[in-house]
Amino acid sequence: MRERRHADRRHDDRRDHRRRQRRRRREDEGHGAVTLLAAGFLGGLVVGAAAWAGMLDRSRQGLFSRQPVRRFAAVSYLATRPSVDTARLLRDYVRWEPHPLLRRRGRQALAAVEASLAR
Repeated sequence: MRERRHADRRHDDRRDHRRRQRRRRREDEGHGAVTLLAAGFLGGLVVGAAAWAGMLDRSRQGLFSRQPVRRFAAVSYLATRPSVDTARLLRDYVRWEPHPLLRRRGRQALAAVEASLAR
């Protein structure tokens, strides 16, 4: 009888030990998921920043493009970069642009750049 209680206690100890191990594994897996989530988020930020920089480069180069959307993006980009060179470039663009809507946007951007330079 005494041996049987001892055997039952050992069995219970093993079962408790296994439960604790499983619980630890689940807790460890939770930390791994958080780390993976954080790494994915940061990776997404880096990829997004690189894509945004590429878009800005293409926008800057598209001022005299055949595609009106690229010209609009280029004018919008240049409006946020006030300098004397930008003002000269926008003046040339306004004279060159055949589309009235884009010409108006160019004039607005030129006015904003000139206002920033006047300060």
